[in-house]
Amino acid sequence: MPLPAWKPIAGGVLIAWCLLSAGAALRDALGHAPDPMDEQQAAFLPLVPELPLRGEIGYLEPYHSGTEADVRLHYADQYVLTPRVIVAHTGPELLIVPPGAEDPSGDPRLAGYRRVRTLPNGIRLFRRFPG
Repeated sequence: MPLPAWKPIAGGVLIAWCLLSAGAALRDALGHAPDPMDEQQAAFLPLVPELPLRGEIGYLEPYHSGTEADVRLHYADQYVLTPRVIVAHTGPELLIVPPGAEDPSGDPRLAGYRRVRTLPNGIRLFRRFPG
């Protein structure tokens, strides 16, 4: 028994619609810029081998009032370094200092800390040393 004439046409329309939808989705996926949070999180990954598996790590907030970008950078730091607890103050043995956080004229918040690592992106890791 032959197929009704409309079934092959409907099948062809369905296949064409599926191909167009897949093409549009692929074009959208390729056209998106990388997520800035992914880039910011990746900036902190090189610190992981230097840090303890758990515990509190300080984070030096900008000496000026923080911008939205500063807040995003801090959130990225907290997320990527979990289960460590990143606190927005000095005091813990280790202190993360993002670029531009310290006062260029000398930052008293870094008293008692020494730089132990500088990443190519400008993020620095300090350790508290007695005396």
